[in-house]
Amino acid sequence: MRRLLYCIIASLVITLSYAQSNQKVKEMEGQRHKIEQQLAESRKLLSSTQKSVEGQLAQLSALSAQIKKQKQFVSQLDADVKAIDRELKSIESQMATLQTELERRREHYAHALQMMTHKNTFENKLMFLLSADSFNQMVRRMRYLREYSGFQQQQGELLIEQQQELENKRIELEHTREAKRSLLAKRVEEKKVLDKQLEEQNKLVAGLKKKQKEISNRIAQQQRERDKLNAEIERIIEAELRAQEARQKKDGKDSETATTDKKEMPAYKESAADKKLTGSFESNRGKLPVPVTGPYLLTSRYGINYVEGLKNVKFNNHGVDVRGQEGCSARAVFDGTVSFIFEHSGNYIVMVRHGQYISAYFNLATLKVKKGDKVKIHQSLGTVAADASGNHTMQFQLRKDTQSLNPELWISF
Repeated sequence: MRRLLYCIIASLVITLSYAQSNQKVKEMEGQRHKIEQQLAESRKLLSSTQKSVEGQLAQLSALSAQIKKQKQFVSQLDADVKAIDRELKSIESQMATLQTELERRREHYAHALQMMTHKNTFENKLMFLLSADSFNQMVRRMRYLREYSGFQQQQGELLIEQQQELENKRIELEHTREAKRSLLAKRVEEKKVLDKQLEEQNKLVAGLKKKQKEISNRIAQQQRERDKLNAEIERIIEAELRAQEARQKKDGKDSETATTDKKEMPAYKESAADKKLTGSFESNRGKLPVPVTGPYLLTSRYGINYVEGLKNVKFNNHGVDVRGQEGCSARAVFDGTVSFIFEHSGNYIVMVRHGQYISAYFNLATLKVKKGDKVKIHQSLGTVAADASGNHTMQFQLRKDTQSLNPELWISF
């Protein structure tokens, strides 16, 4: 009976390993499929016929972003190949264990059948029962014969099940090998795409190097505009906070903590609802949705950005630049209230407050909200305008009051 219990447990463990192995391969396939879809969608945003410096710089920025994604995908394929190699070794090891156990079980079963053939005649059974020393012993011998017969039947059934498990494992091994072959072919294909993109990038860089001084001046001018706009955003937020502080002081609230020193920046005074919103916003760090609809490319990251291939040509971004397809919309990354809208260079900037946090959406051509509106996560705020290079690029900023935050740590890009 112990052997039977051991065999059942071993069978369950192997079956469970089989299910887990299949699940791992399926999960890897699912992840790759998702990345492939994102790559295919973002490739549509790469085409550019503009020969102007702005157009070429925008193309270089988008191509560099796509190359980074492509490299990540190739690295993911490499990691998946290694994972499948480990899976193959695991399956082969399980098969070897199954094969050994199956051979052992076959030997025991064959031996048991021989014993049964010898003892199973009517005369042998009768002699076995009649040779008992007492009636109780004869009853026990009768029970033993029934149980032994049942045990042998169970052994036979387990043998058939284990043979089927081994066959399933062989099928799994072949499927996994096929997955590896397919994956290696996919890696070759994606590596060719990457090489082609790098070649295109090198051509772009070679052309732009001839205009490096002009480009450096243009980016310096753009940086001054970015800094000016950023200062305006901070001024608006500071004015909002001081206005709130003045209202609270007038109403006699928080009189002890209110300050009249204009140099000291007041903090946002949260209501109970605001505190709940702030806590909820913070708990979704890293999971907030992409702030534009449809396919997108992250063409400029938070902080210092260097122009690919051009020496000492850099700029500081207070947010991230997200390129979308024509007709794309800005969408709220979380529930909140539209706290401010203002026009800049013929387009709109929308600021949404989420408790202590503020999200800002730049370069909107049209608006679907107004100041004071309550908005929900994913709600459209307006359509993204085409920039100087003809691309639909939106800058997105995230702040905690006036403190600038890195959106890449909050948004699920």
